[in-house]
Amino acid sequence: MDSQILYLTLALLALGLALNIKLTLSVLHTTRRERDTPEALSPGAPVPQVQARALRGGAVHRMGAGGQAAALLFLSSKCPKCKTKLAEIGGMLAPAEQAGLDIWIVSHEPGWRLRQFLRGFPLTRALRVTLRDYKLLNPTLASPSYMMVNHEGVLEAAGMIGDDDWLNLCAQLADGVAEDAEAAAEGAP
Repeated sequence: MDSQILYLTLALLALGLALNIKLTLSVLHTTRRERDTPEALSPGAPVPQVQARALRGGAVHRMGAGGQAAALLFLSSKCPKCKTKLAEIGGMLAPAEQAGLDIWIVSHEPGWRLRQFLRGFPLTRALRVTLRDYKLLNPTLASPSYMMVNHEGVLEAAGMIGDDDWLNLCAQLADGVAEDAEAAAEGAP
């Protein structure tokens, strides 16, 4: 009887030790991951210069290098809300181009998955980056989210698609289309 109690006690101690080691390693892993995660950029900060490759054509783009104002959109194929935003974003492409704003969907997902997700959307407006570079631009991996970058490569605004800054951009682009239509109507005989 004494040997059975001893074996049971040893088994419980071994189990407790294994659980303690597992929990300690889990806390260590979480702490290390949080320490290595870069902070989100704030408005006024330069956007990290990362290399992106177009999903169609493979052209290389330097994000954050400046030259043209851009809206960088972070969507995920695993996000149901992101799929519903594609039509809205597609409708913004022409007015944005007329206003001198590049709109890019930025992703780290495999090309095949991104093509499937963006079915019906212009693939020339989609860029792929490495996961490391994606985390530099979008450290929280939030989606659907955006970054507005000015022509100097400086962050103007960032947030979730649908917030006040995003709605202001949509309104500005819609106003630009309305003004162009009015100007065309006034010039018509």
